[in-house]
Order: sequence, then C-alpha cells, then structure tokens
Amino acid sequence: MGKLTVFGFLHEQWTELPVSTADVSDQSLVVVGTNVGLGNEAAVHLAQLKPKSLLITSRDEVKCELTKADVETRSGMTGIESWPLELSSFDSVRSFVDNFEAKGYTANALIANAGISTMQYAKTADGYETTFQVNYLSTALLSILMLPHLIKTGTPERASRLVIVSSEAHYIANKLKGADKWPSIIETINDEAYCTSRQVSLTSFSAAIITCSSVMNRYPLSKLLEVMFVRELSSRLPTPTLVAVSAVNPGLCHSRLSREVDLNPIFKFAVSIYKGLLGRTTEMGSRTLVHAAIEPGERERHGHYLSCCEIAEESDYTLSAEGREVSKRLWHETLKILGDIDPRVNTIVSEHLTQDIA
Repeated sequence: MGKLTVFGFLHEQWTELPVSTADVSDQSLVVVGTNVGLGNEAAVHLAQLKPKSLLITSRDEVKCELTKADVETRSGMTGIESWPLELSSFDSVRSFVDNFEAKGYTANALIANAGISTMQYAKTADGYETTFQVNYLSTALLSILMLPHLIKTGTPERASRLVIVSSEAHYIANKLKGADKWPSIIETINDEAYCTSRQVSLTSFSAAIITCSSVMNRYPLSKLLEVMFVRELSSRLPTPTLVAVSAVNPGLCHSRLSREVDLNPIFKFAVSIYKGLLGRTTEMGSRTLVHAAIEPGERERHGHYLSCCEIAEESDYTLSAEGREVSKRLWHETLKILGDIDPRVNTIVSEHLTQDIA
C-alpha cells in the first residue's frame, strides 16, 4: 500500500524527469494558474511545442497581461489567450466557463494547477475555508463544468486530458480518520475548530515535512481530497473513456506555493533550507504536468495518481475501506454543493457520468 518513506521521497526528488515532445499542433490546451511557479513553466513548455491554441489563466487582468507577455517571449509562440480566473470565487469559475462557451473554444487538455498553502484560517466570500475552496471545491467545479468540452474533443484513438495537480503531501493528511461516521464531511472539514485543531499525530518524517512547508494539515488534506475526486470522477466515466483523468504529483519544487509562508521569517528560513537541499527546480516539476497532459498512454494513466510521470500508489488511507467509503460520501456531498452553485453540474453529471459504481 502507498506510504511516504524517506528513501522513496529522496529517490523521487533526485530523479531526472522526461521532457515531453509530443505533437500538439492540432491540440487546444488550457493551463490554470500560470503567472508563477509550476503553471508558468508548464505553459512555457507547451507553448514551445506550438499547439493549435493555448489558453492560460491568472487571478486578475493585470497578471493575465504580464503572464501572456512572459510566456510568449520565452516560448516564441504568439496569439496566446490569457483570461482571469480566481479560484477563491465560484462566480469567477462560472464566468470563466461562460466565456469559454460563448467564444466557442475547445479544449483537448485542461491542467488544473492553481493552488494555495496558507498559515491562517480564513474564509472566502463564498463561506468556505480558503485552501479548501481554492484547492478542492473550485477545482472540482471547474473540472465538471469543463467536462463536456473535454468529452467533445476526445476520440477513440486519443482521449482528452484532465490533469489535477495533487501532491505527495496527500500521504500525510491524517485528519479524516473516522470521517465515515461524521454527519457531514464537508461541513466538518470547513469548520474553523476542525481546521485549527492541534490534535495531530504524525511520524517524525511527516512532521518534518509539515513543519518545513508550514501547511499544517489543510494543504495535505486538500491534496488528499483531489486524489479522491479523481478516483470518483474517473470511475464514473464510460469505458473506454473519452477523457483521461489523473492526479499528478510534481514533487517538492522551488515554486511560489509557500509564498505566504515567506511572510514569517522563521518559517521562510526553514523552508529555504529544506527546498535548497531537496527541492526540484520549478521547470523539472512542471514536466510532470506536461507529460500527463500530452504524452501517449493516457488511458493507462486514467484514474490514477501519478508521480515522476508514472503511475504510483495512493496513500494507505485512500486505499482503505474507510477511505473508499469517505471518498464516495465526499463525492456526493461535493456534487450537492456544486449543483447548488451551478445547475449545469447536475445536467453534466446526469448526461455524462454513471450514477453508481459496481
């Protein structure tokens, strides 16, 4: 079963990852969260391959313009579309999809990359803990609303791709134990008392990772929820699937994920040492995103957690009987919330997904 070990972690961190060279000249690609970090490097790499079209997103119009100029300059590609998308707002997600549909755009691959790691409990205007909404709920909403567009471009020969950027941190998320008995999983993990509870039991290696990255449990938990979402979504798509869905681990990278941590001098120093010793370059980590989005073998990767551009085993909890039960309940609770936010969710689920798993 899936475990995070010191040796396994170090081996992956120091593994040279393949550079993708697949032909994307007939592909329309979408990358979320491209102004900095992994998304930025992934966008540059894809643009260098000269796809049919490339749509990138940043949190606001100013960042969109700056990012478009940066990616075009570094890649040599022109005509890149750059749109605002703020995942802390459900309305922004809906507006993005509305715009996508109104302009008649297509997507052969969507890399749902944007994510945050915070040190303080805070709620969005929609009423959800920020990390939970950005990393999980809004990512799930965007994925489902974009699903018909991905299905439309998928073929028997080549499935379209939905790539959700997860993390090896999901191995150390530990605060769902007993969640199969909670009245509501989402209400519980959104609650401030739960989020700020210090009743955490970790191995020394896991504790070191959490301390150095300053994500407490919210970030690892959000990554676990993404792995569960990928499993539930992929299992409800027809076989053979027209959309290959995967959760990708980019590894520990010199990205901007910990930028809020940098506001604390002590944590900033710890993280800088940790990343300096073990971190991949951002470009190296981005290869995992690009590989899942464009390289062949997508149906073999469908429904899986990927690490070092290969299928890897999920955490023990994810694979346990309790984890599977929690995963199913989480799926249904998520659909209920997202369906209330946007009625298109219910229609998409009804038209494109099976309702039960054998």
